[in-house]
Amino acid sequence: MTRGRVAALPVLAVVLAPAVAGCAPETRSGEPGWVGSPGPDTIVGTVSVVGNEPFTQAVVEPEEGDPAVVAGPHRAEIRRLAGAVVRLSGVLGEAGYPGRTLEATSYEIVSVDGVRPLLGTLEAAENGAFRLVFPHGGERELAAVSAALAARRGSLVWVVLDDRGGVARYGVLREPS
Repeated sequence: MTRGRVAALPVLAVVLAPAVAGCAPETRSGEPGWVGSPGPDTIVGTVSVVGNEPFTQAVVEPEEGDPAVVAGPHRAEIRRLAGAVVRLSGVLGEAGYPGRTLEATSYEIVSVDGVRPLLGTLEAAENGAFRLVFPHGGERELAAVSAALAARRGSLVWVVLDDRGGVARYGVLREPS
């Protein structure tokens, strides 16, 4: 009788493995558009900055549901994305004004003016060009970089590329450390 139970364990492990794997933290290695590590709660919406200086807050406003005040280690970067559509992941907290709070542990830029940008650290390439190094692996060489952007080497930036692979638009999210 014990022998039958032991033989069933490997079969049970094979059956449960996909279900347990679905519970594991999400990994997005090599994707160019996100920063941080995913949390249990996710909100997709447009970032806005509300309030008066020096008491402003970043808020994400989903198409449906209540807005969420952004807190956490990426708050300053997310604030610099005002007007962009983002996917924030983290832990939802208590309701407050102007809505609930999301302790953001990761974010992904869904679109800037309707276009999905690339996100990464701007670095100089060996050939004198520039490249964007993605937060979780991979990189992309940039065909053309303005002098103003080149001066931001080492910064975490988002870029929208033109048809030739040059930078058409960009934003700086974090200065070099």
